[in-house]
Amino acid sequence: MTTLDPLPPLSRAVTRRYRHRYAVLDVETTGLRPEAGDRIVQVAVCLVDPRGVVERSWSTLVDPRRDPGPVHVHGITRERLVGAPVFSEIAPVVAGLLTGRVFVAHNAGFDWKFLSAEMSAAGIPLPSRQRLCTWKLAQRLDLPVANLKLSTLAAHWGVEQLRAHDAVDDTRVLVEVLRAELTLAQRAEVDLPLVRTAPRGFLTRLLSRSRRAG
Repeated sequence: MTTLDPLPPLSRAVTRRYRHRYAVLDVETTGLRPEAGDRIVQVAVCLVDPRGVVERSWSTLVDPRRDPGPVHVHGITRERLVGAPVFSEIAPVVAGLLTGRVFVAHNAGFDWKFLSAEMSAAGIPLPSRQRLCTWKLAQRLDLPVANLKLSTLAAHWGVEQLRAHDAVDDTRVLVEVLRAELTLAQRAEVDLPLVRTAPRGFLTRLLSRSRRAG
């Protein structure tokens, strides 16, 4: 585990309105469809308390046991993956990090789909029962931006992005974007677009049906 540079606590008003503990995360993958056999090649998680303060962070490369996919996007080559664990080896760690926390990602449905598939294959349920998409929260805030890409939101709030499509840096950036969104949402009295996640076994059945259909 490593600790990010400390961020000051958010205002008490924000903490009172949104009392959640968050697991802010990002994954890099071999492609776009876990139901077609695409896998995770990198995962990063930052644990954030209700005050918006980072408690700890964790990340790892993951051996997908296949071609790493779009190297031109994520920069993760076969050479970088030498010695990396397979996902089943890290699944208990991921479960421990996410337990009791709101699952937060940018375009959260994508990250949720991949993590659910990997955890299911490892025989461990994904413990988060709610997820929050920072993209959808940005939509509710009606921001004066051209689009809602993470890079655009980072620039809007003056957050420096060092390595786009690197899970570690994307997660660092997303923590600051989340903090900015929570602050603005509290001032505008906006409810968070929390989604209750699918029950255990739902995604497994869905993927099974997709594979049979294919």
